[in-house]
Amino acid sequence: MKTITLLTNGTRGDVLPYIALGEGLQDAGYKVNIAAPIGFANLIQQSKINFSPYEGNPSDLLIEQGDQTPLTIGKNFIRSIQSTNNFIKQARPLYKKMLQTAFEACKDSDLIIYGLPTLWGSHIAEGLKIPAVRALLQPLAPTNEFASALLPFRFSLRYINWFSHFIVTQLTYLSWRSEINYARQTWFGLGSAPLLDTSLRHISKQPLTLNGFSEQIVPRPQDWNEKQIITGYWRNYGVRQLVAEIPEQQAVRLQKFISSSSNLIAIGFGSQNTKDISSAIHLIEEALNQTNTQAILTIPSKWHEEIKSKNIFPIDYVPHDWLYKHVKVAIHHGGAGTTSASLHAGIPTITMPLAIDQFFWGERVYKIGVGPKMIPQRKLTAEKLAHAIHLALTDETMKARAKTISEKLSLENGIQVAVSQMRKII
Repeated sequence: MKTITLLTNGTRGDVLPYIALGEGLQDAGYKVNIAAPIGFANLIQQSKINFSPYEGNPSDLLIEQGDQTPLTIGKNFIRSIQSTNNFIKQARPLYKKMLQTAFEACKDSDLIIYGLPTLWGSHIAEGLKIPAVRALLQPLAPTNEFASALLPFRFSLRYINWFSHFIVTQLTYLSWRSEINYARQTWFGLGSAPLLDTSLRHISKQPLTLNGFSEQIVPRPQDWNEKQIITGYWRNYGVRQLVAEIPEQQAVRLQKFISSSSNLIAIGFGSQNTKDISSAIHLIEEALNQTNTQAILTIPSKWHEEIKSKNIFPIDYVPHDWLYKHVKVAIHHGGAGTTSASLHAGIPTITMPLAIDQFFWGERVYKIGVGPKMIPQRKLTAEKLAHAIHLALTDETMKARAKTISEKLSLENGIQVAVSQMRKII
């Protein structure tokens, strides 16, 4: 039996699709490991997949506030750049230990699948002399059709679009090349790291890439090569019981709030939270008052006491797939996994992006007609949020489009497509 190791890192939203993909591969007859930071032990051990932990998760350093949030553009551009530089400096020591322990976690594998937070996985595979496949939740391959999905803003200028992909990918690689180089020479038994990221070299050197999203949301770029496979989303389609995810008493109170609400929406800010939680709570309360709506607000428990409005039910965590079936509108940061959940739910989506690919998904939501224009968190106000909520609740065309997209997505099975690609390799 061939062993596939899924090498992941980042946030909960990065790991959950890998768990779904891993379970699909295991059902198809492969032996599957998930190699991830030890902090994801509880999440992964809930599945039936073997867990191979390693040390270090640079994404933990991203959970900061205000204009100090790395990898985005805040109200103060200079401070935003400084914050990103500080993040890279703080993450460097983590990278060496992470690469060493991840290498150990991937041993005895016949193939490695790696993603955006673990792009260095290709070097581990090279050291182990086994094939590697990229599996991404966002499009990274260069194209003329849209700008890099990792930019914290959006634009579209044909040839500059392609260059933006190239430069963002290469700068990301160069940011950690010294740590990768050290690992290659110290633990992987390899020579110096190449100057150009593997994915940007000649097509014969590029990795096969599974893109875990739907062509309904991101139409396949005409200038992509045959190594770019759009599979559809990787999701767990099993029935999830709420009481298995959160404490029973909390589940009962949540169900009661849902039953008593007439215009219910869901609001969340993702793992990186928001630029200013205190201010965000205040403007959410004001926006709910203006629109006569109620909200289930996913937010860390330390902030629950600041919420005064009876229109808000605060909760640390509730699975999106369950939650979005009980609300009329989903409002969130625009992360890849959360966007997938609201699209599958068939309800309008309002995005409030903070960093990285969230702006890309916010743009896609608007362009396919299932939500209003995104509201970057740095520009969020009660008036803008209230206007977006009103539009999402009253625009019949938007609601119909959201339902149609959901129906089309339900016909896809990204896991089956991914499995069929693996059959061609091992």
